[in-house]
Amino acid sequence: MDWNRAIERNSEALRKIVAALFMIATAALTSPGPSRRSLGEGARGAVTLPRKIFAAILFILRPAESALRRLIVIAARGLSLKPRASRPLPAGLPVFPNNDARKVPTFCLFDSLKHFSLDDFDNNAVPSFGFSGSFAPADHVARISPPDEPVDAAQLLSRLRALRHALNDLPRQARRLARWQARRDLLLKAMRPTRITPFRPGLPPGWRLRSIHEVDDVLRECHGLALYAVNEPDSS
Repeated sequence: MDWNRAIERNSEALRKIVAALFMIATAALTSPGPSRRSLGEGARGAVTLPRKIFAAILFILRPAESALRRLIVIAARGLSLKPRASRPLPAGLPVFPNNDARKVPTFCLFDSLKHFSLDDFDNNAVPSFGFSGSFAPADHVARISPPDEPVDAAQLLSRLRALRHALNDLPRQARRLARWQARRDLLLKAMRPTRITPFRPGLPPGWRLRSIHEVDDVLRECHGLALYAVNEPDSS
């Protein structure tokens, strides 16, 4: 297996998808003032998107995040690092010494665990769009609220920025995962409860039974490769 080629091919596909999401989000931001600048650097105050655009971006973002997590697992294959020692802050030093500091969000290495609630619904019914910007709202979403209603998008855009940053620095993300694996192994050796894998049981977040967007194909390939990498660690 040519792991480097597989990583590069899928990374490039994800970069194109993320770039398209940024273009759509930037064009649709509705906050006053320097809203477009805030997409890349963090915002002061509320940043909103029309509900239909928010839903459409989330529709692509969730499987893209899952695909990247699996690329990180592949990239961390064979890495062996020691856990990083915790270093407390010096006395009197605040966590954020400058309120105006721009901090790149940290990409989450772990799938969210599956939960069941009345908010869950079929991923295939969520709005979708192509790179041309076309949009087809789902009937049940349109009934809940107007598609152009402003929605707070700060967290969504933070996730999007974290995804882009991690995708552009895959080796560092692989080292993060390797250090977590080392900590996990120590906890398991000490018979202490801990999470075993970055993946959740079953299918990844954002997985759709029917492929309706390029990101679905990327997630399918990354998921299969990651499972192979985990189950066949000594293969080449």
